[in-house]
Amino acid sequence: MKIYLQLIFLSTILAIFNSCKENTRNQKIENTQNQVEKKDTLKEINIYSKPTTEPKKSHEKFKFITAESGLNYRDKPNGKVIGKFDWRDKVEYLFKTEQTQSINDNYRKVEGTWVAVKREKDTVFVFDYFLSNKEPFFSKIKLYYADPYYSSILNPSNKKDIRQAFVNVSESFNMPENFINKKDLRKDTIHFNEKQRKEFLKRMNYSNKDTLFIYDITSGLIKKHSIKNTPLMACVSIYSQVNEEYKTEDYSDFDYQVGFNLGKVDYGGFAIIGKENPFVEKGLQPIVFEEMSQEMINNNIKAELLSKTWINDTTYKPYVSNYEDIRSFVKIKKGLNTWHDLIIKNTQTKGSYYIYQSEGESSSKTFIKLKEKKSIDNENYQYIGRLFKNKPPVAFGFIWESFGCPQIHFLGKKELPVRILCDNRH
Repeated sequence: MKIYLQLIFLSTILAIFNSCKENTRNQKIENTQNQVEKKDTLKEINIYSKPTTEPKKSHEKFKFITAESGLNYRDKPNGKVIGKFDWRDKVEYLFKTEQTQSINDNYRKVEGTWVAVKREKDTVFVFDYFLSNKEPFFSKIKLYYADPYYSSILNPSNKKDIRQAFVNVSESFNMPENFINKKDLRKDTIHFNEKQRKEFLKRMNYSNKDTLFIYDITSGLIKKHSIKNTPLMACVSIYSQVNEEYKTEDYSDFDYQVGFNLGKVDYGGFAIIGKENPFVEKGLQPIVFEEMSQEMINNNIKAELLSKTWINDTTYKPYVSNYEDIRSFVKIKKGLNTWHDLIIKNTQTKGSYYIYQSEGESSSKTFIKLKEKKSIDNENYQYIGRLFKNKPPVAFGFIWESFGCPQIHFLGKKELPVRILCDNRH
């Protein structure tokens, strides 16, 4: 049966789901028992020894460390390790040497140059591939989508269209050359063997003792899948350029999404792989806005949560939503439920929280849920609450992304936003 890929939106969040189809009859997956040890991120190969040049002035005086596990610094280019900078540390850039090097970073070959930076009163040397002019903006949390099982009848053929529940981790997986067997490159669903599975676990730093934790966005419950017992598979991406209807060529490795097959489970939401559950059960709630009365407007102005300038607008009406000590305000044009001028405030400290809300070619504002009014599509897109343990509350769902991945913002000054690894290949 010919299987078609579909593009759908996760009903409670803003991103494009990654499609995965298969007929599960007579399929069997073998699992490996081997535990994978984590590898050092920085493994030197192909060293080119050249003399160090005289110091050269840098146009950018300061750099930031981008290596998530930290960056070793040495007494000379490719010399003895004498310490380590932390991720996001700011270092003073001194000069560039002529000693270049190729290294294997997370199974990707990259090239860079040894440069001198200042550490207190000393000059030390680091590999500049892990330096940036800009401070890392996103959290290190590896958050994915869990797509629920889907089944429907394709009209007019009356054939079944099936998509298994799937967690796509392709954005983190550096697929080696010839990882997919050539004979499988005409299939739209591939089940991996034990050898492929072992290689995948090694490259992802997962083990069979890890667990796939899913926050079900509808119920708020935490679902658990043992990595040891969860099949690994690949399915054709929605972004594949191969013409399926008149297919005369094989797919390439890049045409596939790789991830975990959850079978016919009907829940979906956010997914993290690890040893301990990172989520707060039933920690999120949908954001529902209500129209503000004049009394409410006056009280919020008096409490210094709103300004008279913000309210003084005859075109838009102000709406509000509350969660604990957090109050969210938007303005809505009459007859519509798209929002403008989002403000999120802490009612105790009067502090404001930043939420990404820019519109452009690849992003647009979502519809919002209004109290006692029917939404255009009657879906909740915005959520607020405690998604992660030992972290501040989050808010998300205000922007649709066409060519990127959505962000989850913490309502706390010290936490970086989480970029969902949605594998949007535009």
